Amino acid sequence: MDVRHQLDSWARRAGVAEADREALTLATYEAMANVVVHAYPDGHGELRVEAVCLPGQGRVQVTVTDRGSWRTGGSGGGQWGGRGIPLIRALAANVSIESGARGTKVRMDWPWASAQ
Repeated sequence: MDVRHQLDSWARRAGVAEADREALTLATYEAMANVVVHAYPDGHGELRVEAVCLPGQGRVQVTVTDRGSWRTGGSGGGQWGGRGIPLIRALAANVSIESGARGTKVRMDWPWASAQ
């Protein structure tokens, strides 16, 4: 089972609303694609996806982390490049991006109806 299906299955079991599950899955996939295109110049590296329910805050959170160095361009550049982060921001309720010498962390949040 691929990561997208695992993430959707997790979100379904957690009680995330269908529209938010679709947004969560697409935004996470886009963040993972950015790692592949931008983080590792040689094409090899680590990617971590973490999904958690935060009941006290009424939200679920997905974090995509790499240990690479950001680079522009890559195989995803060209005609369709540069739309990933705006898409992630449009799909998630909250987004934070931390990037530095030790990699990049994209943290995305969605409402969690089961927390109410």
